[in-house]
Amino acid sequence: MKNNSNSEPEIRLERSDDDPKIDNLHSETFGPGRYTKSAFRYREKREHLINISFVLVDQNQIIGSVRYWEILVNNAPALLLGPIVIHPDHRGRGYGVRLIDYSVNKCNEANHNIIILVGDLSYYSKVGFKRMLGKEIIFAGPVNNDRVLYREIKTNIIEDSSKIIIKRYPD
Repeated sequence: MKNNSNSEPEIRLERSDDDPKIDNLHSETFGPGRYTKSAFRYREKREHLINISFVLVDQNQIIGSVRYWEILVNNAPALLLGPIVIHPDHRGRGYGVRLIDYSVNKCNEANHNIIILVGDLSYYSKVGFKRMLGKEIIFAGPVNNDRVLYREIKTNIIEDSSKIIIKRYPD
């Protein structure tokens, strides 16, 4: 699945018929362990927001994906980013950062205010995510608080709160 051409992969909005290809990419990259992560509790039995979820396409093949899910942060509407996935043959080229940056800008354009994720600060800080330092974090399931990251776009809900309650969006 390596790119043998000089063209850059393109980012486009996810379509419903992409789902099997994205699921296969998740399975190939993360394996069955992806279902045991605490962040999965927010995603199970729910649909992601396809209108702000994107794929990275190279030579008509989906090589990357980023999805967003509705959640609540201190009872305010927010987004959970993830999973972000880049096919192993295409890692290390900046495609993941490019895909996240593009999608965060689209979330901003769609008037979303807060994005939460669980991940490595060294990677996600490249696109403006920060740790919730000094905050009490209530999260569904066990999570390393140092890996709960956020980016506020138009609000200061996280900045102005000492306790952060992250809940599933109501069914």
